Amino acid sequence: MKLRRVDTEEVEIDMSPMIDMVFLLLIFFIVASQIVKVDKVPIEIPAAMYAVVPEDETGRYIITVNQKGELYVGAVSEQVTIDELKEQVAMELEANEKLRIMIRADGQTKYEENEKIMTACAEVGAMDMIFAAFEE
Repeated sequence: MKLRRVDTEEVEIDMSPMIDMVFLLLIFFIVASQIVKVDKVPIEIPAAMYAVVPEDETGRYIITVNQKGELYVGAVSEQVTIDELKEQVAMELEANEKLRIMIRADGQTKYEENEKIMTACAEVGAMDMIFAAFEE
């Protein structure tokens, strides 16, 4: 049996669709990633034996308390008083009824300071609050 050889042209692969896909994936990951600056206020978050990492940490309103009891809110860490905190939480609640709050308190912060924050948030209607802690 004789096989005939057929002259063929060189096969070229068009790379433009692959380059388009790479750019689309790059844009997707840039948009999908969330960049949050949290550590402007130097605090030492405590470790707890029974700490549980929440399933969904995104979109939480952050309240930070240092050792001295000074309050900072948001990702930009703006210093506020307890009355200003109430006003800001109330405004956030108007925009989002299901507001979730994360309190980042220094390990040396007195309980009374944390209690003031929880009471202030509860007075304006915020009920979903968690404390930041590392797992031991």
